[in-house]
Formats: sequence, structure tokens, C-alpha cells
Amino acid sequence: MQIEHTAQPFTIQEEVLQVWTKRPHQHNFFELVFIKNGTGSQCINGNMLPYGKESIFLLPPYDCHSFQISSPTSFVFIRFNALFFQEDKRQMMDYSQWFKNLHYVLSSYNRMPGEIIRSASDKALMVSLITSIVHEQQETNPSESIIRTNMVAMLNVLVRNLENSFRDSHKAQNNQTKDLLQYIQYNLFDNDKLKVEVIASEFNLAPTYVGEYFKKKVGENLKEYILKARVNVAQSRLQYSGQSIKEVAYDLGFTDASHLTKVIRKYYDAAKQPMCSL
Repeated sequence: MQIEHTAQPFTIQEEVLQVWTKRPHQHNFFELVFIKNGTGSQCINGNMLPYGKESIFLLPPYDCHSFQISSPTSFVFIRFNALFFQEDKRQMMDYSQWFKNLHYVLSSYNRMPGEIIRSASDKALMVSLITSIVHEQQETNPSESIIRTNMVAMLNVLVRNLENSFRDSHKAQNNQTKDLLQYIQYNLFDNDKLKVEVIASEFNLAPTYVGEYFKKKVGENLKEYILKARVNVAQSRLQYSGQSIKEVAYDLGFTDASHLTKVIRKYYDAAKQPMCSL
């Protein structure tokens, strides 16, 4: 499988196409695809999904995708990675840690194929933000601060829609339990924020009761739940990226490749799910 790379932290590309000539491919960056006009289907990791005017897709790194165009389609491709969200000296803002946490949300949290925006009002807001970003990029002297500010707003709208989808799929649970699961997923690789004492303070629970509460409401041991969630991210990386297991283990905070291999086998073999080639 071809993996498309870019050395640029942020690019915008507009194309009007009648036929998609690229082979199915992956990339090492996030890509937001906005359909200005046109109809057809997008293939994401083997799933065929229809698109139309103002469809919006988010492709996390290493998702395999291509398009089948039914009528001439005007695409806007916004590609970005973590380098774009570094310190903004003009606004004295540092987005790097924010994007590090957000990266895991966008690349692994509640990943469902299809359009990511379900709310009509959020769709209108997203279209406005994308249009503003494209217009600013076309200025003679585009402002990176203005573009970055709009990108931050856009990604927060995306996360809100992911969270709403998550909450809709967990209607049987109370709001506090849903909030707790969202908190864990958002801070999945921040060990300090996942300490029992911190969770207890965040959700007004006694530290000695956090584990029991989680087990009662979710039906799983808290530590096991967190570890399995981390393993799911690792397994996705191993399946869809060109990274070695050593690189994935380092990126995701496992002790070493051997440790990651053991925990993957523990959970995937137990569930009789196929494990990717290591």
C-alpha cells in the first residue's frame, strides 16, 4: 500500500475532478476533505460511503482511502500535522500539548466511517470555517495565526461531534459515566490525568470508590479498560501504518516492543481477533 508523505505542516489543495486517478493510498498526516460540489463515493478502509455537496470527511493518518466520482466534483483538501500546532509567538499561544491530546481523539476515538458532522448548525459552522481558511490562504500575505485560529475552532467542532456520537451510542449509561469514559479517552496517554486520585477529584468521587464505581457502571476493571483502549490504538497503528512495532511502542508509551506484543496478544488472542503481522 502506498503511503503519501508530506514535509509541510499545513497545505490546502483545491481540485475539480471528473475521474479519480490515484490508487488507494494512506498518508502520514490528517486530511480534511470538503466537497464543495459533486457526487460519488469515498472508500475508507474498505467501506464505501456516498458523498454530496458540502460533505465533510476527516481522514486520520494511515486510513486507506480513494474516491469513485459519479459527477464532476470540486474537492478541498486540508492537510495538517502536529508541526502546524506549535507555539504561535504572535498570539503567545502554544497549541502543541492541546494537539497531542487531540491527536488521539481524532485518530482513534469513536472512529466510524462516514461524514463526521451530524448537526446542521455545526455543518454550517464548519463550512464557514473552511471557507475562511481557504480565503486567508489565498491572500497575498496569508496570516498563519488567523489560519491556525480557524483550524483550532474547526477541530473543536469535530471533537464535539465525535463526543455527541459517543454519547448517543451510550444512551443506557448516565451522564457522569459517559463523561468519565470521554475523559479517559481524551487523556488516554496522559498517565498523570488517569491517576485514581485525579479522576476522583475530577468527578467528585472518593479515591477508594473510583474502581468500584467504574466496575459497577461499565462492567470492566478500570485499569484493564485503559490498557485495552491503548492496545486498540496500537493495533490500529500496526495495521494501517508503516511503523514498526518498536516505533509504535515508543510513541504510545509502552515499555518496549516485547511488552506491546504481549498485551496485544493477550487481548486480541482472547477475543479471537486477527492480529496484524508483527
